[in-house]
Amino acid sequence: MASLKGPVQALDRAFTLIEIIANFSEPLSLREITELAGLPKPTVYRILSSLEIWGYVEQDNEKKYRLGTKFLVLGNIVEERLEIRKIAHPYLVKLNQETKETVFLGVMDKGRCLYIDKLESHYSVRLFSRVGTRNYCHSTSIGKCLLSGLKDKEVLEILRTQGMPQLTPQTITDPQIFLDHLRQVRAQGYSLDHMENEEGVCCIAAPIRNYQGKIVAAVSISGPIQRITNEVIENLLKPALLTTVNDISKALGFKELA
Repeated sequence: MASLKGPVQALDRAFTLIEIIANFSEPLSLREITELAGLPKPTVYRILSSLEIWGYVEQDNEKKYRLGTKFLVLGNIVEERLEIRKIAHPYLVKLNQETKETVFLGVMDKGRCLYIDKLESHYSVRLFSRVGTRNYCHSTSIGKCLLSGLKDKEVLEILRTQGMPQLTPQTITDPQIFLDHLRQVRAQGYSLDHMENEEGVCCIAAPIRNYQGKIVAAVSISGPIQRITNEVIENLLKPALLTTVNDISKALGFKELA
């Protein structure tokens, strides 16, 4: 079995160079970075070349190195997620108090649904998923909402790369059937997961939109099938959920078209 020492060492060295560059307000030359890192010049050059290809560092007119714009892109993604969570949390608390069921806030992350906030059920039986958990999109109500903001071609690519495993007998595993299901989600403005991701658990979710009208997150209410009945969904959960996501969307600057 191959040793992991080489790849880990290379990664450590790359982050060392990034931090050296980040700690200086002015761009640094190859010689300066080499001296500060205490590494062979050819090694530093190769690492910087790779980082430059990926956009993590760039050279100015004097061939000196500074951080690249890729960090700005990634920083904006992280900042938006943190902002969404910060803005959404009070509304999630209210929804949790009103429904007494588990409430999740999720965003798209590398083709999966990533939970970035969770409020536990008021009941003794609680759900396993926690903040930081990443689930498939095709089997979860939040995932369906997140996919509903994409074009069919983009959805199919995510389904192809992530797969569509049958997690329960109710899971949709056919891409075309799923696309038809997604059109219904778009039309009604919310999605349901009736034991498609986990046996005995039902969820309803609705999307959050930003100031551009883009779906950037989704909120779900989850619980056991004994409590999440069709009557409860229609009379309590759906109205409360739609009010919540509309309020959060407005707080993010979304304005519905007249």
